Amino acid sequence: MSEPLRVLLIGENPGNLGEMLRGCGLKAELIHRERPGDGLALASGGEIDVVLLDLDLADGEGTAFLDRLRRTAPDIPVIVLTAAGEDRAAFHAMQSGAQDYLVREKTNAELLCRAIRYAQERMRAEVLLRHSEAMYRRLIENLNEGIIVVDEAGLITFANPRMEEILGCPARRLIGLPIAGFIAGETIPAAQNPFCRRTDQRQEFEQDLIRCDGRRVHALVVTSPIVDAAGSFGGCLAGVLDITGRKQADEALKQSEQKYRLVVESLSEGIWVIDRDACTSFVNPRMAEMLGYSPEEMLGRSIHSFLPASSRAAMRDRLERRRDGTREQYECKFIRKGGETITALVISSPFVGDAGEFQGSIAGVMDITERKRAEEEIRVRSEQLMVLNQVISVSAASLSLAELLEESLEKTLNLMGFHVGIVYMLDAERKRALLQHQRGMPPSCMASNRIIKVHHWPFNFIFVAGQPRYIERQADLSSVEAAILEEFGVSALACIPLVAESVVVGAVYAGSREKESFSREEKTLLESIGKEIGSGILKGMLHKKLEAANREANLYLDIMTHDIKNAENVSNLYTDLLIGMLEGETAQYVRKIQSSIQKSAGILRNVTTIRRIHHDASDLGPIDLDAVIRGEIEAFPGIDIEFSGIRCPVWADDLLCEVFSNLIRSAVRFGGSDIQIVIRVEDYDGENVLVSIEDTGPGIPDSVKESFFHRNDRGWT
Repeated sequence: MSEPLRVLLIGENPGNLGEMLRGCGLKAELIHRERPGDGLALASGGEIDVVLLDLDLADGEGTAFLDRLRRTAPDIPVIVLTAAGEDRAAFHAMQSGAQDYLVREKTNAELLCRAIRYAQERMRAEVLLRHSEAMYRRLIENLNEGIIVVDEAGLITFANPRMEEILGCPARRLIGLPIAGFIAGETIPAAQNPFCRRTDQRQEFEQDLIRCDGRRVHALVVTSPIVDAAGSFGGCLAGVLDITGRKQADEALKQSEQKYRLVVESLSEGIWVIDRDACTSFVNPRMAEMLGYSPEEMLGRSIHSFLPASSRAAMRDRLERRRDGTREQYECKFIRKGGETITALVISSPFVGDAGEFQGSIAGVMDITERKRAEEEIRVRSEQLMVLNQVISVSAASLSLAELLEESLEKTLNLMGFHVGIVYMLDAERKRALLQHQRGMPPSCMASNRIIKVHHWPFNFIFVAGQPRYIERQADLSSVEAAILEEFGVSALACIPLVAESVVVGAVYAGSREKESFSREEKTLLESIGKEIGSGILKGMLHKKLEAANREANLYLDIMTHDIKNAENVSNLYTDLLIGMLEGETAQYVRKIQSSIQKSAGILRNVTTIRRIHHDASDLGPIDLDAVIRGEIEAFPGIDIEFSGIRCPVWADDLLCEVFSNLIRSAVRFGGSDIQIVIRVEDYDGENVLVSIEDTGPGIPDSVKESFFHRNDRGWT
């Protein structure tokens, strides 16, 4: 059951107001307070629904009391009661917050009830409005977005606190200022002012604003027109969001993206990004250029469409590892737009989103086709050098021509993987080539190819012109050369001439049953092997010539030595006779002749000794040192030589006597016939003996003592 409406009457005489309330059927309770203070106290308690205020209060306090009542109980509707003719007082009361007024003399039950209901509804609406306005104000004051109202003339009529912060100026100072003064740039006409543009559409734009301190602010502005009930334009309400930080971040991001794009587009390395379905989402220009496409042509295409069929399974496995977060480096073949295949070094990493979810892969791709080609060329060249070194070693170590040819052919076939090999040498008449060694020749062709006539084609090309000939299975192959391949049972045959001293001396054949042609590198290597075998043959030829020359020289020397010794013996015999027959100065001349003959004999003996040193191997054995020394002393009967020391055998060869002979002869030559020589032999350390030879001659300079006994060195004093 609803509570009765509590109506407070403040005034002197309630009259028939209670009856009127009951007469209109309104369930109400009329409470009367004659004194304004009592009524104010009761109203402030919050238990009154409507106040009926008699403006004819004592001392004329009606209007003043209404103001106090509105301040004390702002949510209670007030209806003022006036006497007839007091319209001015009633109007003033309405302006002061009264909801309605009634003229006592004209009031009836219906007017009273209607005024009470109207006052309640109006008060309820005012309360809601005040609440809404309070919420609106709190919202406006707490927004992170600036709110500004500009009239049709472009003057600011309202600004919230956030707008104060954006423009750096208190709102009270902003009111009445033209908004154009805060717009960056040149002065603009009012019609072009974006804050008060006459339009019925909502507008959104970015604008640079100038704060009161001169700093620039970049703002996002949204304006809405203000239109009254008559449709007249009254200005604009604008929401202003300071996006300076965002703009700076966007600009920094834009610059970063530009730098990133510039770096990516300038890289010499390809960049390839694919999505989770392995479709291309980005390639830089270098990547597209690497495969012969434009970047637009590659976008959206599966990476598998750029791979040879043999590489696709491996790529699928790699992409699965990207999903597991694995980063790896590998080599991969790609197919260019024109169909060519390239080899690339790929460094691939998973590409994940902000939440860590797999979104695809990103890879750096480097074209290493040329590097792989260079590596292969280096490998081939290394193999070639290895083969060539092996052949050179054989050439250097071979003791005979047969060994050289056999070993060189075996090395060539084994190291180069050929199946058939033949070595021919030209005969003395240079009309026929004779088989020296073979491997892998079919027995059926041995008889017909043991001797070949070199002036018949195509053999004259090799043995006469000295040019390599490569017989390869191809469409334009002659019937003669096709028959040669068939006879040898090979699909490719290389015929390389062997040249010594610019003269063809033979040829080496190398054939393969697997390949149908020779690569450029193989041809170069085979020709180098031919030159090396030719050099080995030349070395053998020169060695034979040298041996023949040595034999001839030794023969001449032996003949000369024998004949000269015979002449010396005869000359010595005659000089001995003459010395016995002559006296004085004449005999002295004969002695000089005999001395010259002996010097000639010494020279001949030295030549023979030097030849033995150069050509005869040292044959060491036990020799009686005492006998050797005494034998050489006896060869100088007119010289005073003293010899003492131990007797012992020494380990030496038969040239030991030449050492003592040279020493004694040198002492006599430089010291004269009256020189005295002392020779001593002593035990040095139990295993060696020390032989010392002293004389009274001029001696030997210190600078040549170390080289005095060097082999083949001639000393001087």
